[in-house]
Amino acid sequence: MLWVARAQFGVRLVPDAFAVVDVGAAVLAIGLHPIYAALRAGRLAFALDPVVAHAGGEPRARFDRGALYGSGFVSFLVLLVLPLKLGEASRPLLLAQARQPGVGLAEAVAAVGLERVIDGLLICTMLFGGLAAAHAQTEAFAGADQLATVSRFGQGMGAIFLGALVCAVLAARAPAAWGRGVARVFAPLSSRLGAVLGRVVERLAETFAALLHARRLLALVLVSVGYWAVTVLQLWAVARASGLPLSAAAATATVAIIGLSIQLPGGPAQTGTFQVGAAAALSLFVDLARVGDPAHAFVATMFALPLLGAVVMAIPGAWLLARVRRATAAAAPADGVLR
Repeated sequence: MLWVARAQFGVRLVPDAFAVVDVGAAVLAIGLHPIYAALRAGRLAFALDPVVAHAGGEPRARFDRGALYGSGFVSFLVLLVLPLKLGEASRPLLLAQARQPGVGLAEAVAAVGLERVIDGLLICTMLFGGLAAAHAQTEAFAGADQLATVSRFGQGMGAIFLGALVCAVLAARAPAAWGRGVARVFAPLSSRLGAVLGRVVERLAETFAALLHARRLLALVLVSVGYWAVTVLQLWAVARASGLPLSAAAATATVAIIGLSIQLPGGPAQTGTFQVGAAAALSLFVDLARVGDPAHAFVATMFALPLLGAVVMAIPGAWLLARVRRATAAAAPADGVLR
């Protein structure tokens, strides 16, 4: 994929020249990263708090905030470092290891999965909204030949995310029925496998039912909108610092195209898929060959900033997780079983 970015768009991992044109914008982009990381890690509270409260029988119970933010900060680095999207498993595993009431691996997977579906639908909305607004501001796109490809890709991904949401809603309405259905499907292969998978699907569906309560879902969506707004602002600031003129609409569409592109399996740190997405997005709004160095510097900076930010945020994340583990071990009785 990195070869595609270079061959088709001329984008390199390390640009030949780099200059900060607007220092204030660069400071803004860096300063936004802790806010970006906190919103990304903390928004799952709206999904997990109801599960903990229901399991513990205490309406005001909450998922441990140290485990919530620690798992988010650490897993984002793991997601960036591991290739082929393998890091996606890290957040559910870390959440389950916190041993919070009612939150096992199935519940953590359901919460993270619903978060990803919401993100996907918001990204597709940003894509077509940003493209429409950008087109209204200019007579034509700089890369009109790329527009059809980007639009088809966005439509396909939107259909996948919408289908996933429909399945989650249907499963939430009848968790036991979905569990029995899965068990029956796999029973001819192995009755034990069918029973296990049926129970997993039932637990996933039960978690969806708790999460899809209108008020909780709305809160999660609103915080996710805020998270993506910060992401757009950060990208716009990096573009300005690089000397690349992007409107708010173009920045919104660029974030969306990059977001869809990195859903595809790629190398470590999403190398290749990120560059292809960023270059394809920029080609809609500017002439990459004519703009030259500012465009290359923008892509390189937007690639490096989240990676370096993830490394920095993983340090307090690891400290928070260690603190949670110590507290959990101290609370465990002599037989090692939490009660």
